[in-house]
Amino acid sequence: MQKYIILLVCLFLAALNFNLILNPLKLTTGGTQGIAILISHFTKIKPSLIILIINLLALLISYFFLTKQNTSSALISTFIYPLFIKITSNIYIPNNSFLFIILAGIICGITNGLIYKNGFSSGGITIFNLLINKYLKIKIAIINFLTNTIIILLAFFFFGTIKTIQALLIIFISSTIIFFILKKRINYKN
Repeated sequence: MQKYIILLVCLFLAALNFNLILNPLKLTTGGTQGIAILISHFTKIKPSLIILIINLLALLISYFFLTKQNTSSALISTFIYPLFIKITSNIYIPNNSFLFIILAGIICGITNGLIYKNGFSSGGITIFNLLINKYLKIKIAIINFLTNTIIILLAFFFFGTIKTIQALLIIFISSTIIFFILKKRINYKN
């Protein structure tokens, strides 16, 4: 039960991070939320709906082509994360400060690190990366890097250099925190 509470808290904090910092500042850090920022910028479709659609497609693909573990670990996130984004979408705090960029990286790192540490998946693009890994035998780290690089390059063309550098800073901070959270888990097992 504690794992599920941690997952829900992380998903809620991630949704707040998305609505308070990432989406308003158009900081596309990759993944499903990065795609949602790009698509919603041009179509005016709500990001929560875009994320839900991507997550549902990914969940269906996972069900048919990946393991039950992959599918079940992404099930809760598939529905709850877009719901939390919808619920928190009307909260607004002016946030053009560099401090908010650092805060976004910290929140991304802690929430994703704890989600992974507790055996869950954020779903979405992660599922597509696992599918490519399974059938093309490309390492997951390389696939993750390539898909996020493509998303960030698209964002660069649409939102500019400053937003891209800020997004890369968020990714660096987040990745560092995820590494330390997951390293901690490995130390507990030994």
